[in-house]
Amino acid sequence: MTSLLAAMTSRKAPITNLGAEDEVQLFPSLAYHSTGGDWVVNVHGDISTPQPLSFSKRMLLKLLRRTMRVTTEDFASPLFQERIRRFLAADRPGRRVAIRVGDQIHKLPKKSRRNGHFHASLRVPNDLACDWVESAAVGGDKYLPLEVVGAVATGRAYLLDHTGFSVISDIDDTLKHSHVACKRTLLTNTFLRPYETIPGMAPLFRQWWAEGAAFHYVSSSPWQLYEHLTEHLADEGFPPGSFHLKAFRLRDHLLRRVLMLRRSGKLGVIRGLLKMFPRRKFLLVGDSGEHDPEIYGALARRYPRQIAAIFIRQLAGEKNLRRRYGRAFRRIDLRLVRIFEDAEQLANVSIQ
Repeated sequence: MTSLLAAMTSRKAPITNLGAEDEVQLFPSLAYHSTGGDWVVNVHGDISTPQPLSFSKRMLLKLLRRTMRVTTEDFASPLFQERIRRFLAADRPGRRVAIRVGDQIHKLPKKSRRNGHFHASLRVPNDLACDWVESAAVGGDKYLPLEVVGAVATGRAYLLDHTGFSVISDIDDTLKHSHVACKRTLLTNTFLRPYETIPGMAPLFRQWWAEGAAFHYVSSSPWQLYEHLTEHLADEGFPPGSFHLKAFRLRDHLLRRVLMLRRSGKLGVIRGLLKMFPRRKFLLVGDSGEHDPEIYGALARRYPRQIAAIFIRQLAGEKNLRRRYGRAFRRIDLRLVRIFEDAEQLANVSIQ
């Protein structure tokens, strides 16, 4: 009896407790060389499961429909159902996750959080990374393929050298039309309309990608829209890259929180990228509709050796921009800043 109890208490817990109903998503992330020669691979993902609508979520949907001034038929459309799906799903906290990299399996030290997200930094030997990079590199990109053990979920961790050139770009009103200044139009474009790309931006980004730039898409859009955003950018021919969106839970007040997301968080995300790669040069691309000029200006003052240029797409109809730009880009070499309305105005810009 004693030996049986000892065997039961010493039995190892399963490497993962993911259920058959759990839906796992891995987001494109980054990896960098450590001082010891290994690669530090950042892992970020999300776990959810579909569930029947609760009373509170039905009420929030009614509020959303009234704000957007649309019909119940609009909300029944396949496009809306796809866009809203992850917002309505149940987050899955407390899940143990393991990641397969090559022939290695890494058990993540922490379980998924209350919002279903999981984060970790893994150490991968340099020789293993090099072997996989040689077979996986596409279009000049170097990445490690990642796989979630016990789930149908794969992802990429892009391996960036300490030196090189990176493009950090906003998405809404920089790469696709969103009209964030108008609450109703923003919500309609987010949930009911096909995404509309801003002409010329995809070819411009492909040009920079061909010249060796890495890409990081930093947006105030919620992570729940990741799948739709990445599919749209890929279909339009934008280069692959890491994604950095905003955490959001539907049980927070939907409209207030969605709009507040547009005003916070981006500065800290970009600062983290600059600190992660202190010897790389960065081109910041954004628009005048939100706070990109102010955020990018603050970063250029704080990290003058890393910010190579700032490109701001000026939206039509905005006023007093000269005064605003003067404040946003004070104490910055204005030769680093370019204001453009059309991507053709940047056609002669090379990162080499």
